[in-house]
Amino acid sequence: MRLRRTQAPTHSSTALLKSAYSLALNVVLTSALGLGFWVVAARIFPSATVGRDAALVAAMTTLSAICQLNLGTAIPRFLPIVRYRPERVVWISYLLTGVVSVLGGTAFVLVAPAASHSYRFLSSRPALGLLFVASVVVWGVFALEDAVLTATRRAVWVPLENAIFGVLKIAALPVMLTIASATPVFIAWNAPVVALVIPVNLFIFLRVLRKPIAPAGGLTPVERFGLRGLLRFLATDYAASIFMQTSIGLLPVLVVALLGGRSGAYFYMPFSLIVAFDTLFVLVMQPLTVEGALAEARVPELAREIVRHFGWLLIVGIVLLAAGASQILALYGPAYARHGAPLLRWIALASLFRAITGMYMAIFRVEGRASRILATQAATFVLVVVLVAALAPSRGVAGVGVAWLVANAVVAGGTVWHVIGVLRRPSQDTPEPVPPGAQAPAPPALPPTMPELPSGGPLA
Repeated sequence: MRLRRTQAPTHSSTALLKSAYSLALNVVLTSALGLGFWVVAARIFPSATVGRDAALVAAMTTLSAICQLNLGTAIPRFLPIVRYRPERVVWISYLLTGVVSVLGGTAFVLVAPAASHSYRFLSSRPALGLLFVASVVVWGVFALEDAVLTATRRAVWVPLENAIFGVLKIAALPVMLTIASATPVFIAWNAPVVALVIPVNLFIFLRVLRKPIAPAGGLTPVERFGLRGLLRFLATDYAASIFMQTSIGLLPVLVVALLGGRSGAYFYMPFSLIVAFDTLFVLVMQPLTVEGALAEARVPELAREIVRHFGWLLIVGIVLLAAGASQILALYGPAYARHGAPLLRWIALASLFRAITGMYMAIFRVEGRASRILATQAATFVLVVVLVAALAPSRGVAGVGVAWLVANAVVAGGTVWHVIGVLRRPSQDTPEPVPPGAQAPAPPALPPTMPELPSGGPLA
């Protein structure tokens, strides 16, 4: 397929690539520093302490992701076109996340010790329970900061913020050796978040949000979709995110249940590598959402820029992961290389289909068709669970890889034609966003793929 070339780079495409490369760098730095954190922790603390605190960190981050109500995706879509008091939108997002995080964290502290002996220490230490709830709240705000910076074309600060966080949490580990604490690794992980969340938000509210980027005369989210339509979009997109998070989070549990703990270990290491690899391309789609929200008619041009600049990286990454599967997993030990290499090859191939589906959902998020996003994520979840249950007992860990590949290939098969159609569609000429105070042209016409919704009407 031949991609159309634009005659000259626009401000939208320049901002798109600047943000996309920043977020890609963020994934690389975060993954490398995260690996370094756990390597250092494993070397200076007993394995029992590391294992317990790792479970606590995993529970905290997973619960926080659910309690963020998918606002990390909604903010890049809608904050760029908020003309009046965008800081109020951010405050409301923080408040909603904080309230839900308190409720979710409290429920976890009360229920988890009864459900699993691994978390019984939470019920015996009330102070630790309070620390866990507070960590869920603060981590939620910390995660939404990245969405706000991306939505306001300040994504270049995201890798810097997270690199500082990664370095500080590694530096905190030896400090925790001098402090008598029942959860030293968990505290070392979260202490830098508290140190960073205040200065970063001062920068956001005092500098970033003082300069709105919405086009003068453009439609606000409520004007664009209607209040009921906007709320329906947010609720449907949130439901889709639950399916996505569950399909990834449930898979290691399902493997252990079907194949046992040893196979679970052989599965988890390759799968964690692929999740990190896929995350890079998921985040690269966020700037497409931001710039598409500001200039919907330019979505085809912006999508072509993403493919042109990151398609080669996707293909090269898949080839390296598939060809070097044994060598990569040998770092964990010969048993991991022997049992996990076939799995890594299968799930690496699936990354191509997941990238296609990711672009499909980014385009529909701009167009406001949340029901298509929900259907895509729900279909992926159902296919993964059914195929893993069918193939894993007879083919082992490699069967899980085949199931993951087939499920994502089937879903991508239903999305690829729409993506190709958008990539081939010529962009309409619409004016770039006008700085506040400048004389604005008439609002651009909506693209044919996104008819204007009546106020209060259904969105998807």
